[in-house]
Amino acid sequence: MDISSVLLDPELGGTAFTVERITCTRSREGTTSCSRTIQATGCIHPGTPEMLKLLPAEEQQETFIVIYTDYILSTGTPGEDGASFDAPDRIHWSGQAWRVVKIRDWQGFGYVQAWAVRMPEDKEYRE
Repeated sequence: MDISSVLLDPELGGTAFTVERITCTRSREGTTSCSRTIQATGCIHPGTPEMLKLLPAEEQQETFIVIYTDYILSTGTPGEDGASFDAPDRIHWSGQAWRVVKIRDWQGFGYVQAWAVRMPEDKEYRE
């Protein structure tokens, strides 16, 4: 089953958003980060109260979104060399920044479901 047309349908919440992927590298001098952005599309909806209960206590914020997209999102990964790592993806949408905290892999159906919490306003993304 291919649901890609649904992910792009504006009547079902289809929208464009920016994914920011940050790679951090540790060295003797400290940690440096390199950021790259990718344009993606998908459906974005508010998270439900039932979903909120499934998040860890430190992630249970009142405002979070659920993203359905064919772009493979990440909650962060350690580097193979131990000196680098990828931070959780940041979603920039509707003038705000959101940090991906949970991924459900449905690639067999052509998409992933990601849960993202709103980041503090001092780190807000300006379009």
